Amino acid sequence: MKIVHVTEAFEGGVIEFLRCLTNSTPDIEHTIIYGRHHFFEQAYKSFPGRVKFIAWPEINTKISLQKDIKALQHLIKILKDQKPIDVIHLHSAKAGILGRIAARRIGQKKVIYAPHGATFLRKDVSVFVRTAFATIEKAVNIFPAKVVGVSKSEADAYRKIGIKAKHVNNGKFFPASPGKKNDKNSFIIVTTGRAMRQKNPALFNQIASAFTDNAQVQFIWIGDGNQRNFLTSPNIKITGWVDRAEVENNLQNADLYISTALWEGLSYAVLEAMSMRLPLLLTACPGNNDLVENGINGFLFNYPAQAIDFINQYIKNRELLQAHGQASFNMLQTNFSVEQMAEGYRKVYSSI
Repeated sequence: MKIVHVTEAFEGGVIEFLRCLTNSTPDIEHTIIYGRHHFFEQAYKSFPGRVKFIAWPEINTKISLQKDIKALQHLIKILKDQKPIDVIHLHSAKAGILGRIAARRIGQKKVIYAPHGATFLRKDVSVFVRTAFATIEKAVNIFPAKVVGVSKSEADAYRKIGIKAKHVNNGKFFPASPGKKNDKNSFIIVTTGRAMRQKNPALFNQIASAFTDNAQVQFIWIGDGNQRNFLTSPNIKITGWVDRAEVENNLQNADLYISTALWEGLSYAVLEAMSMRLPLLLTACPGNNDLVENGINGFLFNYPAQAIDFINQYIKNRELLQAHGQASFNMLQTNFSVEQMAEGYRKVYSSI
């Protein structure tokens, strides 16, 4: 079976998704057509040697009629050269639109669209813009494609606007038995990702600021971005972009994982934290909602005061911290393993 993936951005969660999927499906031939690629040189080495990569440099996330037509024309040419194709698997919004049009132009009917975070769920834009995004999603739905959310809540969001959708949970490779270091003289709270509006560093900073008088508590932002200037609290350490080993080391030494994201598809950063037996403190938003059972492996919160209260509960109760961390790891094994993801997509590919 030959699957051709199309993505405008080869970075972040899309990289991890494709890495996990291609490594766990050696029986499938994968080709990845990719656009923006800040991390391509580092990332492609983690893919199986049998995976084929094709650059798509014209694609851009911003709307530009002239550039989009050029990108569409190149994509059509690439896809024609790849025929015969069993399934085209589109990733993210712009690729989802242009990819469906290109598939129609070459007569390819078997198409999957994975949003990886629906644009109409964004909280960094106005209600008018979110409505426009939903309208666009419904309009391009005239070009057939099976919508597959990376989480149940993402698929539910599509069904609410009248688009049929199913879901396959993102899956993660995880260590067989990672240990946890428990230093009772410190309490480290960590997050991973790009410091940008979606990840809401301003909220992260607000929560951290509530603990500046407690020398025991330290916050770490693993990553960097154009909104790092919001991370001003003196108890926040910003690592910048570091390699995988350093990310894992920071998670291994942490006590609690926090996400202040405004919206998600299903975050691989959170799955990574679960693989390190970390309890979760996540904003109650689509994507995050699928990863927390309140009071079992962590808590969801809607306001800064709630997050602050939950952190204080954990600081006072290390046994609760340990129990929730183990529950995170158990949930990862049961619901978010790479095996369940691979089997889920095999079924989706075969069904169409």
